[in-house]
Amino acid sequence: MKLSAYDGQCVRVTLKDGSVLEGACQYNSAEFNEAEIGPDEDGLEIAHWLFCQSEIETVELIDENNPYRAPFGTIEEETLLNGLYAIMDVLIYDEEPRNAERLLNCMEYYLSRPTDSVPFGRLTAKEVLAQAVQNAPDDGIRQRCSALLARYFSEP
Repeated sequence: MKLSAYDGQCVRVTLKDGSVLEGACQYNSAEFNEAEIGPDEDGLEIAHWLFCQSEIETVELIDENNPYRAPFGTIEEETLLNGLYAIMDVLIYDEEPRNAERLLNCMEYYLSRPTDSVPFGRLTAKEVLAQAVQNAPDDGIRQRCSALLARYFSEP
């Protein structure tokens, strides 16, 4: 499979372990990956996650106007599990507001569950939402973070 054909496209990637990941991707050559990240093979990067060719089962193009089957997916869950800095990378530093929206959908899903089912920690969520209210480049993301703070962390 020639991964370079998917550069800049919205894709649905199915990994060999069965995980399905969706989003706008960037092609990284083996040379780039080896110099910048480590693995010496071609890969696709989606929302700051690199998937090497050896991990990928299939790649399909999806409609950029309606690319997602669900409000969030595996990438967003993994980002939350990776903690504060991974979450901030998406909410504050990612140039694509859609990635931040999907991460906030995932965060809200878990925050609405019982406290013990929040895999990333309520304190981490509170801290990152407060940071995003101050520093997110997109006004809509700042407003959504503010609303989540008020809904899940306001004092009684």
